[in-house]
Amino acid sequence: MSLNVCVSIIIPFYNAELYVKDCLNSLISQSFKKNFEIIMIDDGSTDNANKILKKFKFNNLKIYHFLKNSGPSAARNFGLTKAKGDYIFFLDVDDIIAFNTLDLLYNLAIKNNCDFVFSDFKRIENKKNLRENIYNYSSDKFFNNQHIKKSMRAQVHFNHFGHLGLFGINGRLIKRSIISSNNITFDEELRFGEDEIFSWYILSYVKKALYIRKQLYYYNVNPKVKSAVSDAINFSFNIINYCQLVMVHIKKCLRQRKFSEKDINNLGNQAFIYSLITVLVSYSRCMFLCKVNFKEAKKIRKKIINEIIVNSYVKKIINNYKCLKEQGESPWIPKAIKWRSKWFLEIACNKRAKEIIGKIYIK
Repeated sequence: MSLNVCVSIIIPFYNAELYVKDCLNSLISQSFKKNFEIIMIDDGSTDNANKILKKFKFNNLKIYHFLKNSGPSAARNFGLTKAKGDYIFFLDVDDIIAFNTLDLLYNLAIKNNCDFVFSDFKRIENKKNLRENIYNYSSDKFFNNQHIKKSMRAQVHFNHFGHLGLFGINGRLIKRSIISSNNITFDEELRFGEDEIFSWYILSYVKKALYIRKQLYYYNVNPKVKSAVSDAINFSFNIINYCQLVMVHIKKCLRQRKFSEKDINNLGNQAFIYSLITVLVSYSRCMFLCKVNFKEAKKIRKKIINEIIVNSYVKKIINNYKCLKEQGESPWIPKAIKWRSKWFLEIACNKRAKEIIGKIYIK
């Protein structure tokens, strides 16, 4: 076995005693014969996860502890400072990967000189794959500069594949030199969506990416567990500030990828409005999935909607928002914002949230 660390797997966790065993077993049983390390960052856990970890015997398992919960961004940033691998692989502690994941992704990355390699994923609920025979792309696919720029344009208009498509961090190999050479870190001010923004920065520097049409990442759905969106909104969340921060990040990435200033401005505004819509719909889904108290959440959402309706910048740019109705995006939410109708915006958010829940959970 080579002394060189080929892959660093970074896993932040908080109170993960229900998941940590399966997660680690999926890594230790990998068919990958080269040297890799597992970096686990305990983000202030108070359960028995660490007792379970102590039972694992793996030479390159490294466990670090935060005294208080600081969030996944801080944990991942710390993990990056400790990583020695040629490639970084992020994994959530409640997910697992197929036994040949590292083998396939690493060998293809080396063979094709790729900066970024990712697979498709399973969506597991009650041991059932909700994405059976469903793939992001019809075949294996290389992404060069023009392909990535095209994907960036599409992403600010409509997130087609969620956090496990091209724009995401989990389940893909990322060349560590891209991260270290360009000082890319997770924004710890973002309480959610930080993973997508991190991937925007990665993709603004990637020269060659590769998609593998195999479902190697197993994303476990926990419908009743609180989400980062619900936690953030219930914790003194300002939606305008959040979306402006997202817009600033995306504009920087577009500029790095050599977009014109006109495109940067237009696409940045598009990203701002799309972020507003994403937050509203995500929180509405949390309401109907009982991840939050429905009555209290409804009051909070009313406050958020009011902030959106009266905001002068939203009024200025909403008329230029391009809704991709033909690709499944709801046209009623941006229309309700444009009309500044609070009650209609609530109805549109409810309708969209139920549609998405139905597509994901109902066969």
